[in-house]
Amino acid sequence: MRRQGVLLGIDAGTSGVKVCAFTPDGTLLHKEKASISVNAPQLGYVELDVENYWTLVKEAVRKITENSSYSVLGIGLSTTCPTVITMDKDFNAIGYGITYLDNRAAGEAQDYLARFPSMQVYESTIGNRCSVSTCSVSSMKWIQDNEPDRWNSTAYIGMLNSFFAAKLTGTSAIDQTQASYSGIFRLSMPDTWDEELVSLAGIEREKLLDVVPPSTCIGMVRKTIAEELGIEEGVPVAIGSGDTAAAAFAIGFKNPHHAFESAGTSGVFTFVSDKPRFNTLFMNRCHVFPGLWIAHGANSMMGGALDWLRNNILPQYRDYQYLDAEVANAKPGANGVVFLPYLSGERSPIWNPRAKAVWYGLTMESTHLDMLESVFEAGAFSMRQIKEIGEAFFQVSIDAITAVGNCTNSAHWSQMKADVLQVTYAPTAFTDAAAYGAALMGGIAAGIFSGPLDNTIPFLEPEGRPFVPSTEDVFRSYSESFKRYISLYPALKDIMNTY
Repeated sequence: MRRQGVLLGIDAGTSGVKVCAFTPDGTLLHKEKASISVNAPQLGYVELDVENYWTLVKEAVRKITENSSYSVLGIGLSTTCPTVITMDKDFNAIGYGITYLDNRAAGEAQDYLARFPSMQVYESTIGNRCSVSTCSVSSMKWIQDNEPDRWNSTAYIGMLNSFFAAKLTGTSAIDQTQASYSGIFRLSMPDTWDEELVSLAGIEREKLLDVVPPSTCIGMVRKTIAEELGIEEGVPVAIGSGDTAAAAFAIGFKNPHHAFESAGTSGVFTFVSDKPRFNTLFMNRCHVFPGLWIAHGANSMMGGALDWLRNNILPQYRDYQYLDAEVANAKPGANGVVFLPYLSGERSPIWNPRAKAVWYGLTMESTHLDMLESVFEAGAFSMRQIKEIGEAFFQVSIDAITAVGNCTNSAHWSQMKADVLQVTYAPTAFTDAAAYGAALMGGIAAGIFSGPLDNTIPFLEPEGRPFVPSTEDVFRSYSESFKRYISLYPALKDIMNTY
């Protein structure tokens, strides 16, 4: 029997892993997934048991390879970012991985920032703001300062894909998209660690794995691991990238007049640039495509706010399809009701962990439908706010958005975004874009594709008819509410920061 060659994309997030088998022309043949719980031993700590996570990854791969008709040609990795992992000389994890949601190192981040003449000098040097989620060296310093035995036993520091790559091949690295969030790497000079910054941070350079491009073949699957996974020894492995970067690669995102939206629990609006210019209202990183950078404007609770509403305020809308049909009857502008979606603080563009959610404009005439519509509109308004800042900074006009993620299943939301953003909004129903981007990098590692710029790579295309702006009256209604939306936070900022 002739076996079907497949590329495996391993997409590991903070809540679980998906392993997908694709044909080299992009057809999904098999998907396995497993859930994992984060460890939160005290307030501010969010950790991952990465050795247990590796066990789940192996089990998922094994379920795919039990189909004897598959022959694995290459493997690529996509992971949540950053997750700091300390390892011994044999690449066994020492302690749990510290995720980007963990805030224990906030003090270390501020201490590191204080070593620069000013915040502006830090940001112009690095290319990102100094927050724990974009300065992972702060978590490294926390371990160094608070767990000296762990630090002294550490041979290597890496990220989640570094750890999985090491388990698979016996060697490892840190890819450029994850190094971008380290604070010891200059985005404008992305070939390697900045030795001066490493020294300033007080990290031993020999503990840091080398920086490599995401599509780099880091090594071949070792014999003992191949036997566990049910694949052949010597399968090439790409180090891969952060998950949003992998998804951006999966859609072939290179056009500066287009944007990419990942619409899930968070809403992430992404720009691309061929110049190393960075606005630190965004989260900036190297792209999988060489010579390009991507900038993410992230709303923390786009879909999360809707889930909160359904679970706690309007439980009659537990069925998502019913909710979408119901909200289609809402009036654009929600009859003056505006929602600030800051249920878990906020990232772009306000960067305030103490920001709070607010409903404004409720009157005796307001209905549950106005409240529901306002939550949808908040997601669209947050994207418009980010879009306008990015267009001004990058001096581009965004005329189209390709979108992935579960929230694209809402036709109402997709049409709203086309209207609010005045763009052609083109969702792809494919929900595993990050896994697919990882698999494509595995194809590069295997030599099936010559590199990220190979024009034979089968990038994802939007599916179905795109959503386009409707009438001027609809746009005007949304714009009036948008003005209230962007005015609310500045008016309430001091109160939010005080109480």
